[in-house]
Amino acid sequence: MSANLTGKTEAKFNRAMQCHRNGEQVLAKKLYRSVLKTHPEHPGALHLLGLLSYQLGDGEAALRLMRSAVREQPNYLDALNNLGNVLLEHKEFVEAEQCYRKVLQLQPEYAAAYSNLCVIFRKQGRLPEAIEAGCRAVQIDPQHAVAWHNLGNSYDKAKKYANAIKSYDRALQADPGFVVSHDAFCRLTLQEESKSFFGRKNHKKTIRAYERWLECLPDTPIAKFMLQSLQGKEDIARMPDEVVREMFDTFSSSFEKRLGELQYRVPGLITPALQALLGDPEQDLQALDAGCGTGLCGPAIRPYALNLVGVDLSPLMLKKAKNTAVYDELVHAELGSYLEQNPESYDVIVSADTLVYFGPLEGVLDAAGKALRHGGVLLFSLEKSPFRGDSKGYHLHAKGRYVHSATYVKNVLAQAGFSSIEMKDEVLRQEFSNPVAGLFVSARKK
Repeated sequence: MSANLTGKTEAKFNRAMQCHRNGEQVLAKKLYRSVLKTHPEHPGALHLLGLLSYQLGDGEAALRLMRSAVREQPNYLDALNNLGNVLLEHKEFVEAEQCYRKVLQLQPEYAAAYSNLCVIFRKQGRLPEAIEAGCRAVQIDPQHAVAWHNLGNSYDKAKKYANAIKSYDRALQADPGFVVSHDAFCRLTLQEESKSFFGRKNHKKTIRAYERWLECLPDTPIAKFMLQSLQGKEDIARMPDEVVREMFDTFSSSFEKRLGELQYRVPGLITPALQALLGDPEQDLQALDAGCGTGLCGPAIRPYALNLVGVDLSPLMLKKAKNTAVYDELVHAELGSYLEQNPESYDVIVSADTLVYFGPLEGVLDAAGKALRHGGVLLFSLEKSPFRGDSKGYHLHAKGRYVHSATYVKNVLAQAGFSSIEMKDEVLRQEFSNPVAGLFVSARKK
């Protein structure tokens, strides 16, 4: 009878795995739990229910179940490796490393374990060890796209950019549809090509990199837009919404760290500007952080705000902003539309490095003027156009953002009903080890 029960259990387990593979997550979860109800020590069900829990976003359950699987079967290779992956996600680097090393004791030629060690070492700043582990992974399996990508990330972090580009290229040779490697390959190619005069003039290598991306994945909005930017397509009024959303959702987890590395200065400019315009804060104004991102500027605006609203197009950025507990309300919306739908609602609008994704500013600044009450103030930053005698007033540059001339911005603000317009030349941040010239603008609605 027990043998019959074991046979039924294994049949149920096999069916659960098939459902899991087919994406039938609810049924798979039910079947795994049914297996564990009669056989709570079943290592396969513990492991795969843990993996499914991780895929459904329950990291704590994943850790508990996978640890149980490894306790039941200490040499369970896949469970050890996946437990290491979940621990890595939770930044439990010491235990994750122990899992991967145990995997390598059991199977010394396990490329994925070396690839995962490469990630751990990079995140800990142990770059020589990261590069060594990554090299070992691709030596074992030269077609392991993820291993090549992780090695590329380690070379990038070590500022060995030529090696990083080669690694991303090898990742794409192994898997031409590997989106993150396309993005990294294009980004670094642009960075390195921009260091030479002739590279900046024509960006041939970067254009070819984006063309390659689109040949593999034709419906990739960010690749299309960046290719148009590099080709100087000036008829694009602003970065498309889907590109903004995709780009900032992708960067949301590392956004603040990345800006710190770039010496981002705009949040520090807001407090003195508000002080000059409004005097000492009394926390009595209706304020909008227009393009709030992860909330870096919120603390500077908060002392003036009775009510502080943040609006952004990236849901994952808004999720990070919510964790700051600075905002009274966070809204997922396109900025221009939001401003148009909220006339005479605000005393203060701050927009840090958001209008760089707009070419012509007439529409958005007119909407900002209408969203402000009489006497309300507007602060925003832009990248400054390097072109003298610029009749158009704005240009889309190769990095996918717009630059604007001071004369153009003043004229648009005046037409939108603003007075007391002040502009300061400021370095906004560093990019490719060079200062990014910007304009920090303040104005008052008449």
